[in-house]
Amino acid sequence: MASTHASPGSTAYARALAEAVEAEGAKALLQDVGSVLGAVTEAWSEDRVLRSYFLATEIPSAQKHASMDTLVEGRFPTLLANFLRLLLRRGRLGLLPEIHAAYSVILDERLGRVPVTITTAVPVPESDFRSWKDAIRGAIGSEAVVEHVVKPEIIAGAVIRVGDRIVDGSARRRLSELHTRIIERGMQRHALQS
Repeated sequence: MASTHASPGSTAYARALAEAVEAEGAKALLQDVGSVLGAVTEAWSEDRVLRSYFLATEIPSAQKHASMDTLVEGRFPTLLANFLRLLLRRGRLGLLPEIHAAYSVILDERLGRVPVTITTAVPVPESDFRSWKDAIRGAIGSEAVVEHVVKPEIIAGAVIRVGDRIVDGSARRRLSELHTRIIERGMQRHALQS
C-alpha cells in the first residue's frame, strides 16, 4: 500500500483510538488493533464497491449503519468496531488511510520502534540488506523497522530515512549539487567580467 500522510484531524482520531486501546491496559492490544486496522484500511483502499457504498449519499444512513454492524460484529476487537461505527456516524470513513498512517506512527512511538527507509536505485541483495539493517539497528539503539524501496530516479547510491532524519547519498543529489556549483561559478565569473 502506498505511503499516506495524516492530516491533523486524522491524527486526532488515531490518537483517540490509541488512548482508548491503552486504557484497556494491554500494549499487545495496541498492536492487534493496528493489525486489524491495517487490514480494514487495505480492504477499504482496494475495494471500490465497499468505498462507494459507504460514501454514497443516496444510501440511507440507517442502511449503512446496519451494514457496518453486520461487517464488524464479532469480527473485530470491540474498540475498533465501535471506532468504525463512530467514523461512519461522523461521515469520516474516507479518512481511514490517513487514520491508519497516523495510528502506525503512534504505535511505533509507543512501542519504541523507529521507522527506517532505505531507498536505492536498484534492488539490493538480501545479504547486503540484512547487513545494512543490522548496522542501522546497532547505530540507533532502538528497534528499527526497516523497509527497502527501489526508485531508479535516484540514479545510484542510497537515501536513508531514520524517523524524520534523511541522509541522502544518492547520485542524483550529488549531480544536483554539482549543477548548482557550476551555475554559481558561472555567475561569479560573469560578475567579475562585468
